[in-house]
Amino acid sequence: MKFWAALVFGLMSFHSYAVNQNYIGSTVSTIKEVTSYSEYGDGDVVFKLASPEATCPSGYWLRKTDPGFQANLSMVIAAYQAKTSVMAFGLPDEIWSGSKGKYCRMYAISYR
Repeated sequence: MKFWAALVFGLMSFHSYAVNQNYIGSTVSTIKEVTSYSEYGDGDVVFKLASPEATCPSGYWLRKTDPGFQANLSMVIAAYQAKTSVMAFGLPDEIWSGSKGKYCRMYAISYR
């Protein structure tokens, strides 16, 4: 029984790692700009860090239809207004098509 529990736990851990291995974490920074697009951006939101990370130099983007969009947007706005330090995690292989800059799709955000 212990063998099967260890196997299941190991596979779950491997799956979590395999699914999430493509994101890149930023340096700890504050958010210097938040922009929401309506008609042409379908509700997409982009934000820029005061100290951008080299892989996602323009910032990060969120799609309005993404799961967790409202919670993530609330965290971004609150951090921007309070000048709270954050660490953003982005998917550099999912670049926002609404700009010539390199905005990575946001995977997660955390207050630091």
